[in-house]
Amino acid sequence: MGKVTRTVSDKPSEGGEAGARTPRARSRIGGIVGITAAAPDAIERALGSGAQILSTDGHSELRVVADWDCCYVNGLRVESLEQWRAIVASENLAQVEGAFAIAWTAGDGAVGLARDAIGERTLYYAVARRGLVFASTVAAVLASGLVDRRLDIGALAAYLSCGYVPGEGTLVSGIRELLPGEIVRFRHGALTRRRFWSIPEEPPSEGRVDEVVVTAQLRGALEEAVGRRLPADDEVGAFLSGGLDSSLVVALARRRSPGRLRAYSIAFGAGYPNELEFSSLVARHCEIDHHVLELSLAAVVRDLDATIAALDKPIGDPLTVPNAALFREAARDVGVVLNGEGGDPCFGGPKNMPMLLAELLGDATDDAAPHARARSYLLAHQKCYGELASMLTAEARATIADGELERPITRHFEDPRWRGFVTKLMALNVALKGGHHILPKVDALGAAAGVVARSPLFDRAVVELAFAIPPQLKLRGAVEKHVLKEAVRDLLPGRILDRPKSGMLVPVEGWFEGPLLPVARERLLDGLAPGVIDRRYLERLLGGRLGGLRPRRGAKIWLLLTLESWLRTFRVRI
Repeated sequence: MGKVTRTVSDKPSEGGEAGARTPRARSRIGGIVGITAAAPDAIERALGSGAQILSTDGHSELRVVADWDCCYVNGLRVESLEQWRAIVASENLAQVEGAFAIAWTAGDGAVGLARDAIGERTLYYAVARRGLVFASTVAAVLASGLVDRRLDIGALAAYLSCGYVPGEGTLVSGIRELLPGEIVRFRHGALTRRRFWSIPEEPPSEGRVDEVVVTAQLRGALEEAVGRRLPADDEVGAFLSGGLDSSLVVALARRRSPGRLRAYSIAFGAGYPNELEFSSLVARHCEIDHHVLELSLAAVVRDLDATIAALDKPIGDPLTVPNAALFREAARDVGVVLNGEGGDPCFGGPKNMPMLLAELLGDATDDAAPHARARSYLLAHQKCYGELASMLTAEARATIADGELERPITRHFEDPRWRGFVTKLMALNVALKGGHHILPKVDALGAAAGVVARSPLFDRAVVELAFAIPPQLKLRGAVEKHVLKEAVRDLLPGRILDRPKSGMLVPVEGWFEGPLLPVARERLLDGLAPGVIDRRYLERLLGGRLGGLRPRRGAKIWLLLTLESWLRTFRVRI
């Protein structure tokens, strides 16, 4: 039986250095191409210890820099830059499974950049002075001094609508993010882009599917995905909420790594609901050590700016600061932390329900209304899409082209590769939320704490298999993630498998009913994007005068607090 420990966090964050372990090494990458008198020293300093800078001085041999983790080609692990040179030389990136961001040059004046298929690592780039600057982080691109720190209003509107910035855009005009599975090539001032991997198309329906066979295939893929991410000679941590996804990762890791697994959960103190009943049940069932971090409101306020500073694009999810605190706690004990991210996007989780209801009731199928499905998708995020007209000033709205937010979503819905509506939603959620919210968030926050975050349910083979499984096995009537539950039914208690999803219960609404409201008023009324965000809207929001049955006031204030912190930290001007 594992032991249970509890820590109350009410002191300033100290990062990975707070624990006894040495922070896990990370080799981020960057470079400047075709810009005379521009030295990459500032990029190297911004990337930190272990940074790799691509040299583009006169040479003829292939040069490669890479940031990678748990990469395999045809079952063989990639362990050296020499292997990456061979992969690039043979144009074999499509065969690489795992997390990577890579850059290369071969002396012909061309530079290539690539990001892994699912988006576990990322790269940012900007064309400046007919040259190219790129790096693993937005902060490093800005540190070059080659990009103006000017706000992209369209990306801001996307953030307010989704709670993150989907796609290639960033909040800094001119800085772009590589898409998952994309290669960007820059040569003599010209930039080209192509995909080396795309989300699989939906297979044709071939009548009855053998559920037993499919379930066994999925179980094998899950075991392989977890097994590949376990360190060979060290303990491993796992975030455990008590929901299906994190619980199955813990159970599979426990089978593959007996005696070397620690689980980490979070709570918010007396008076606030939590999921500890269920996470504790799983920890006892798997007989592993279980560490509970109790996060105080004082610690959340204190850690807000430091947490947001670690993100390349702001993420307005109230879980972000708790996630960062849990990474720091885990960093005291382990160098690798597993998580259960990916189960909802890949297997028909409950966040699809608002869209499915809209489709069923006809709200999104009016052919006379352009982008109707896209609007329903954006509204389903329950952020501020429906309030942009009152939230943004007239001057800000005038800079956003008609359909700018909806058009990329509409293209996904109209893509003929995915016929069924559930599959279309899966493709959207894996490509956008997975590649531009979930995976960049856990990667950045883990790195800031000195640990490596690994997401087995976003394993490429698991994703590809998920898209080959018929939608009716993922969403069976009112039962979500049916096939995923069946694949691990022998590993987990029935109470975990059959309970409805609730998510981590961050008490953000309660926080802004009192103790956090003065902080919000101080930061937002005078500090948040004057000339872009309408102060009258802020007054109504902070004063509790938005109206509506579910105004989600606390979630919206948190979204804006995150934005204010990010813009101030990155010194982005209007």
